[in-house]
Amino acid sequence: MNEDWDTTCAANPTNAHARRLILTPLAVADADAMFAVYANERMYEFTGGSPPTSEQLRARYERLVVGWNDAHADRWCNWIARLGQSATPVGAIQATVAGDLSWAAVVWEICWSRQSNGLASEAAPAVVDWLREIGVTTITASIHPDHSASARVAERAELLGDRRMR
Repeated sequence: MNEDWDTTCAANPTNAHARRLILTPLAVADADAMFAVYANERMYEFTGGSPPTSEQLRARYERLVVGWNDAHADRWCNWIARLGQSATPVGAIQATVAGDLSWAAVVWEICWSRQSNGLASEAAPAVVDWLREIGVTTITASIHPDHSASARVAERAELLGDRRMR
């Protein structure tokens, strides 16, 4: 198990891929600003569910900032995607990482009003590159078969075919 997880997941994986974004580690205080990101029903077209209340989002963030699943086998690394200088939150990205770094699963969420602007195509490859740098050997993303935009993001992040990193 990686002994430096607390500082590892607090890293800012922003790199050359994320030209317009800054990825900052998730904090419970982000729930208020992120409420608007998750408020549009269309965000759930491919994943199901509905917009959370502000209380539900805060509770979710309280669980996520712990950084581990209940068994302490998988690490949760979460970032808020913010637009450059303004620091306006436009989405979130998560990597669930095996404690032995053998695999990771990546998820990206971009505010409905900001979609189709290439922001997910900046955030996802930045995190995939970061995961490679820390030694993760297999990286996946689960993409709904009808979600062509997310499939394109996965391709740009080099998550091809079955959405595993090549």
